[in-house]
Amino acid sequence: MLFTDEVVYTLENGKLEGIYNDRMTFSNLVRTENGFKFDMTTVTHELVYNLDGKGERTTVAKDYTGTSVFCYELAVRKSTNQLTGYMRCVSTTVQNQTMEAVACGIFDVAFDGKELGWQENQLLYRDNPAGENTYKPVAFDSKVRLFLNEGKVVFEYLPTLWDVEPNTLEKRLSKNNYPPYISKEG
Repeated sequence: MLFTDEVVYTLENGKLEGIYNDRMTFSNLVRTENGFKFDMTTVTHELVYNLDGKGERTTVAKDYTGTSVFCYELAVRKSTNQLTGYMRCVSTTVQNQTMEAVACGIFDVAFDGKELGWQENQLLYRDNPAGENTYKPVAFDSKVRLFLNEGKVVFEYLPTLWDVEPNTLEKRLSKNNYPPYISKEG
């Protein structure tokens, strides 16, 4: 079991503030003909608040609390001998969630004997809160690492948020920034 300490982030020029923490487990590791797959389950507590003109929390704009299962599937490509794959949400109890029918391509996978790292590029786009009952199209790209620190597993997720033009899928670096998410074994 890994735990993510509370992470606070702001969106939409300080009009929204999110509070996030989770518990994470990895399971169902299966070796396939050319690679492997596994599931990541997160029990998440995430609330996004509306902020008033003084930056004080008023009402909950979005509640993303729930349990989600993500499937990672990777395989070695015969043409390049590189490990690539995808990640997608398999199931969730989160109400009004934004991960349905979203997948991330995985590439730049490297294991140096001490840590496993990769990059994720979200395909197409997903919804992100922009206010009370409003959303905007965005995509998350991220760098991910799994490593040991003092004998304990650490999962590091470093997201980059892009605003997406839905008709052309053109990405522009978003003005909104998400902080790193660091999950550590208890």
